[in-house]
Amino acid sequence: MRLLVFGGSVFLGRAVVADGLARGWDVTTFSRRGTPIDGVESLRGNRVDPGSLEQVSRRAWDVVVDTWWGPPETVRDSARALAERAQRYVYVSSGSVYVPPPRLGADETAPVVEGGGESYPAVKRGGELAVAETFGDRALIARAGLILGPHENVGRLPWWLLRMDRGGEVLAPAPPELPLQYIDAILEAWRA
Repeated sequence: MRLLVFGGSVFLGRAVVADGLARGWDVTTFSRRGTPIDGVESLRGNRVDPGSLEQVSRRAWDVVVDTWWGPPETVRDSARALAERAQRYVYVSSGSVYVPPPRLGADETAPVVEGGGESYPAVKRGGELAVAETFGDRALIARAGLILGPHENVGRLPWWLLRMDRGGEVLAPAPPELPLQYIDAILEAWRA
């Protein structure tokens, strides 16, 4: 299995890379830093520059994983560059694309925001639309909830843990019975 991960050196991308390696796959990352990871081919380039995608568009991939959170045009350009070169394109979106407030028990058919704005939900939805338009039934859109885990670079979990460590009263979202879905980005961080 040939896996291409856009990014791949931090947080969720790093977890995807670790999982691919654990499965014995050939893993390649493509990022601005080109951070070396043992057992991984690291390509350096900037996705915002469509010409930079030539490095990955000349090769064949079984699976591409994309966690981009910025302008959807970047996802569109990446998907188009790989349309004839990748079997499947996985785009990690967000539960934030659902029109708020989501109803209890809602599933993937719940109403979503429009793509094309500058808000986080709108850019994630725009990325979904770009991948679906290009890859059709070869696209997998994963609408994740709150992702926590090792090597987090967002700051969500460390902020709460450090705040609780200080002690005293802690402001928390209400109501207490509101269900949240946490997704754990697990990797072999305990040795890293």
